[in-house]
Amino acid sequence: ELFATALRRRRPGAIDTPAARQPSGATHGDQTPAAALARVHRHLPVEDVPALLAKRWQIINLWRPINHAALDWPLALCDYRTVDRADLAEIRLRYVARGFNGQTYGVRWREGQRWVYVRGLTPEEGVLIKW
Repeated sequence: ELFATALRRRRPGAIDTPAARQPSGATHGDQTPAAALARVHRHLPVEDVPALLAKRWQIINLWRPINHAALDWPLALCDYRTVDRADLAEIRLRYVARGFNGQTYGVRWREGQRWVYVRGLTPEEGVLIKW
């Protein structure tokens, strides 16, 4: 079930706003468990939620460029198996215009984490991010 999209475009010198989102410059995980659960309730029909939550479920992000290769703002990914719980910090988000609050995880760098740098991804390619 597709429930949310975010278009981010790099605009040098511009301020990041909800209407004109820039790529994130902060290392983060898009959802905390509480935020993921809130998204299920917010985006899916009320009658579908109990059956979905009665079994295993997850949110998967698709990251891909739309018009050209991502060269000037590529993607960095960390192997979750190398992240300790102590590396994560809950960050509260306020979406005033949308009328709800959310949470992400900030991720602190630590020796021993394994990172992959994805540069030059084309619109024909994509990265699935499982959280």
